[in-house]
Amino acid sequence: MKVAVVVGHHKLSKGAKSPYLGSEWDVMSKVAKGLKCDVLFHNPDLRGYTARQKAMAKRTKHYEYVFELHFNAATPQANGCEALYWFSNRQGKKIAKRFCDLCEDVFDYRNRGAKPLHSKNQRGYGFLAYTHGTAIILEPFFGSNQKDALKFDYEKYTNLLNNLISTL
Repeated sequence: MKVAVVVGHHKLSKGAKSPYLGSEWDVMSKVAKGLKCDVLFHNPDLRGYTARQKAMAKRTKHYEYVFELHFNAATPQANGCEALYWFSNRQGKKIAKRFCDLCEDVFDYRNRGAKPLHSKNQRGYGFLAYTHGTAIILEPFFGSNQKDALKFDYEKYTNLLNNLISTL
């Protein structure tokens, strides 16, 4: 089985920023170094979210599972983990739920659950809609929440992901 992990955002547009950890791209690039699967990065030369997602879909068309790594950011009070999957993908739902359960167990993050996407108006739509295999967006914590961010541990999260991948 072929598994790929895509680091969300890119080196020129690094996504959400945590005052405690840095940008999504910086944090998840560091995590990706320890993963036991293919790791891919978005092409920063492509303009626009949709163009980058369509290009990534072409690059990942031979993978059975594709995960995109992110973290959330909102108000300082927002907290917890969640995973986004395409609404009709039962396998995606199962894996997304497992990911959230693991984050709850390993980090004691609030489990916000597996969330189905079904509309182009929802964030993450492009990645889930254009990717050929089972695609899931992983959001383990809120970088804007001090308690969530300070619980995060690179090695533990890398191990969590490697364990999740090994059970597919």
